[in-house]
Amino acid sequence: MLRGNYAAKIDDKGRLKIPNAFRALIEQTHGSELFVTSLTGESVRVYPMPVWLALEERLARAPSTHPSRTKFLDRMNSFVQTANIASQ
Repeated sequence: MLRGNYAAKIDDKGRLKIPNAFRALIEQTHGSELFVTSLTGESVRVYPMPVWLALEERLARAPSTHPSRTKFLDRMNSFVQTANIASQ
């Protein structure tokens, strides 16, 4: 599990640069597919796809009208993109 934050860099092509140590651990543990989202558009949250899918499964067990579930999904699905970790 990775905790904390990292001042990310965006390259000239608009790609998010993940630190090598983080990238290697993510790829070894979860593969290269990512779920990228933001709560506000000011910062980014990056989830390995298997982690995000497990979270969605847990949310699916909650009632669809539960206020916390609705609020979470509304925020998390405002800025969404799936991506793959590039080799460089």
